[in-house]
Amino acid sequence: MLLVMSDPINIDNQHINSSPGSNSSYPDDEFLPTSLASEELKLALNKEATEEDLLKAISRCKTLILECDQCSNERKWVVRQLIELRLRLQECRDAMNDPLHPRNQTNKVCKRVIKGHHLNLQPLLRHTVSKYCDHCTGTIWSMVQAWYECEDCEYSCHHKCLASVMRDCAHVIASEKGSFEYEICPELGLSSQNYSCAECKSPLPITAPKGISCIGRFIFPDKVWPEARRCDYTGQYYCVACHWGSSAVIPARVIHNWDLEPQPVSQAALQLLKITSKRPIINLAMLNPKLFSLVSKLEFVRKLREELIGMKKYLMVCRKANEEHFLWKHVDTPHLLDNTDMYSLQDLVDIHSGDLPFKLQTISDIFSNHIKVECEICRGRGHICEICSNDEIVYPFDNTSYTCPKCFCVLHRFCLSKRNNECPKCVRIKQREDDEKFKNIVE
Repeated sequence: MLLVMSDPINIDNQHINSSPGSNSSYPDDEFLPTSLASEELKLALNKEATEEDLLKAISRCKTLILECDQCSNERKWVVRQLIELRLRLQECRDAMNDPLHPRNQTNKVCKRVIKGHHLNLQPLLRHTVSKYCDHCTGTIWSMVQAWYECEDCEYSCHHKCLASVMRDCAHVIASEKGSFEYEICPELGLSSQNYSCAECKSPLPITAPKGISCIGRFIFPDKVWPEARRCDYTGQYYCVACHWGSSAVIPARVIHNWDLEPQPVSQAALQLLKITSKRPIINLAMLNPKLFSLVSKLEFVRKLREELIGMKKYLMVCRKANEEHFLWKHVDTPHLLDNTDMYSLQDLVDIHSGDLPFKLQTISDIFSNHIKVECEICRGRGHICEICSNDEIVYPFDNTSYTCPKCFCVLHRFCLSKRNNECPKCVRIKQREDDEKFKNIVE
């Protein structure tokens, strides 16, 4: 199981630092620069601004771009803000021309952009299960409370908590970083965090009060004692409002130790791992090539992918397969047929469970049946071994075949071994070249 969700501990809002200017839980990269805290830009994105307001904000954004250093993190984010403003301007113009536009159907703000989140106002009674606010950890009573959810990372919060959102959108962080954290639990300690939560900056105690650490929570069940919880993904410490005790498979542990046991992670890391779990961003052959020789399932999957890539070349030029959308119909993870190096975190979890090898073997059988049995076009593109001249058709993707890297001649591996691994076509070509050279010398 990739992710294990836990319910938060309801705590008083006084434990949460509600300063909107708090830093992200990823201190090495300041994802949202301070220049974007300009009140006019925030208002333009977080209220039903008029076309005139949006045009003023766009003009201000253009000025900020020119004032920023080229290729700086600040300029990158101002450009992102400019794109958001232009999209909002187009939405405003569409609403003016269409009375049935969703923007005209409600007096409330339908969409807000805060910290990279695209927060949409949710309808009443959308969820029948319990939903919790990612800021205050309180229960969201969808029947009576207005609440918003990010369309990118599913961050949820009450309407009253919008002004205090501190967590950057996990979708934005994933887009900017482009990769996982490949160091196992890169812990620096509470001192590096100034003994405060990595996300909300609430004070974190080194130890619980004397006499409370063991029996306090049983004697005073209604009292919430401050607690520092470590996230196994970032190595940082969080308060109970930002770390609910959820767990997830850690990419670094999978890559280096082939350890797929879920570990406790913060809510920010959980959302990040959830978004990126199906993205093929792990180059396993580069990060840990020895793993293929130690894990038989990995080597088996790599060979299957090599075969499927060879079959894909046949299917892409097959008229019948294209008319039937053969590849699209049977493959729901296209990256597995693009190369043999890139994996998603979900792929590695499925390899460990045995689901992916079975799935790829099934696809391989379907493709092979089409090429070798059902389709005359694909079968006609097969090869005959030049060495044994057997009537059996040889295909480049077969385990028993060998494709010459120079002339692309396809032969049986067994037949090639009997000829001292010399390709007969290459020998003929070399002999022809030698004859031409000798002829030119004589003339």
